[in-house]
Amino acid sequence: MLLQFDEIITPAFIYDEMAILQKLCDLQQIQQCNILYPLKPCEFADILRLMTPFTSGFSVSSLYEATLAKEMLKNDGVIHLTTPGLRPDEIGEISELCDFISFNSLSQWKMYQHKLSSPVKRGLRINPQLSFVEDDRYNPCRKHSKLGVPLRDLREELNNSTLLKNLSGLLLHTNCESSDFNDLLETVKLIDTCIPDVLKEINWLNLGGGYLFDASNNVEALIEAISLLKSKYELDVYFEPGKGIVGDAGYIVASVIDLFKSDNRTIAILDTTVNHMPEVFEYQYKPDVAEESDNGKYKYILAGSSCLAGDLFGEYRFDQPLEIGAQITFLNMGAYTLVKANMFNGINLPSIYAYTLAGKFRLKKSFGYPDFKARYGVEHNACK
Repeated sequence: MLLQFDEIITPAFIYDEMAILQKLCDLQQIQQCNILYPLKPCEFADILRLMTPFTSGFSVSSLYEATLAKEMLKNDGVIHLTTPGLRPDEIGEISELCDFISFNSLSQWKMYQHKLSSPVKRGLRINPQLSFVEDDRYNPCRKHSKLGVPLRDLREELNNSTLLKNLSGLLLHTNCESSDFNDLLETVKLIDTCIPDVLKEINWLNLGGGYLFDASNNVEALIEAISLLKSKYELDVYFEPGKGIVGDAGYIVASVIDLFKSDNRTIAILDTTVNHMPEVFEYQYKPDVAEESDNGKYKYILAGSSCLAGDLFGEYRFDQPLEIGAQITFLNMGAYTLVKANMFNGINLPSIYAYTLAGKFRLKKSFGYPDFKARYGVEHNACK
């Protein structure tokens, strides 16, 4: 996509339709596998509609996500749900919306599996207890993990009762932003060794996500893992690439609204904020900027417009001096931005634009004061 944004009003979130479709086409090289898009990285409706013909369905983590997925898919795909947060007052509606439900714990299974409507395929999320993620904040297999049934507990349950006689499949999700499919292959080989009797009895296995397939140089390890499950156990296999599809297909474009000196550094205040891309602050990383030049003569600290002292993106070099109104383009913003963005300080959310297949910018949604005040009860129908 050409980085020319004269037609837009900042701050803006832009998604590139062609880039998304190209990723979906690249996934077609993965044979004998059903591709599910997980809603959590980016849930914008037009993006979901764009994906629908190229996936087997969506994976979701809540009643609201399941409802949105159903509205987008109609009856043209399946919906998988797993969550540690199942609620007794929602299980009936979730059961009507979803085709697959993977219970997060044995206690969830005992409470709810008998309450599901008969067509729903019942599964368990398992924790293979094989850890690949160094940062425990994002490690599904960390010690004392809340995500999934530990393998040893599953084996004990199978040895001691017939509680799982309705089990039709398993889900595992053991990584985070990994580009090494050898991790997944190792995990599949582990469950092949530890629970072959379970794999012989079930019909499907969901490999989850957490892998950046577009950044991987060993997709053949994924294909080997799928082939093992298909050839040995004849399982239907599902895979959930999320950020790998939308991550680098999205941009946040901001404008410089102030320039001033502070302790011998030049600060450029932007009309966006880390609250529009919270993982910048959460991870404390420096996001990529399209206009940056490694050998640029002019240095600026790019800062957000909120009152938070740490609302900073980092120091960047540019070939030309910045001026008021200059645009700054943050790259790789397609995932976990819109879904986490907030209006802290009353700063408006970015407008949403599509860069269409026809090579045009199209405004899809803008926000305003009504969106801000509605959250805080400034409406005629607010509870009294």
